[in-house]
Amino acid sequence: MRKWLTVFLYVSLIILTFIYRYDLLEWLRADHSPVLSFIAATLLAFFPVLPYKLIIGLFGYMYGSTSALLICWCATTLAAAIMYGLVKYLFQQRAVTYLASVPSLHKFTSAVQRRPFVSVIVARLAPVVPQSAVNIYAGAAGLPFWSYLAATGIGKLPGIALYAFLGDRLFE
Repeated sequence: MRKWLTVFLYVSLIILTFIYRYDLLEWLRADHSPVLSFIAATLLAFFPVLPYKLIIGLFGYMYGSTSALLICWCATTLAAAIMYGLVKYLFQQRAVTYLASVPSLHKFTSAVQRRPFVSVIVARLAPVVPQSAVNIYAGAAGLPFWSYLAATGIGKLPGIALYAFLGDRLFE
């Protein structure tokens, strides 16, 4: 039942975001409250309706590269921690069963669990690995939270810094 509720909420938020996309973008442009922008950035990171690189660029354009880096880095790290916690505490039993049932995935999970910090940093730095997949997998595999969070924070910095800088220099 929880699974369907999660899917329903996620799809509903995507539909609402699509319907009100122009209003949301206008709100992000007009309102320069860092707290509200942080909340918006966290929600957009948790529910990836748009590619988050565009959001970081938009924040870089609005606030400058340093402020955008700080807001987006904190927002994505918070969203990653929340997603990790939801998966770990709501779906871990099913996920562990699934991870153990596929032999190659079980070997991969064992390797990741031996070096969780390095594994998460490498996954965060790889541009082809979806960030939400890293969050879900880390929660499902039961990686240590603080190691996961530290690696997530470090691994996200270069990409966020690049896109915040590009957004800041967009029209120069």
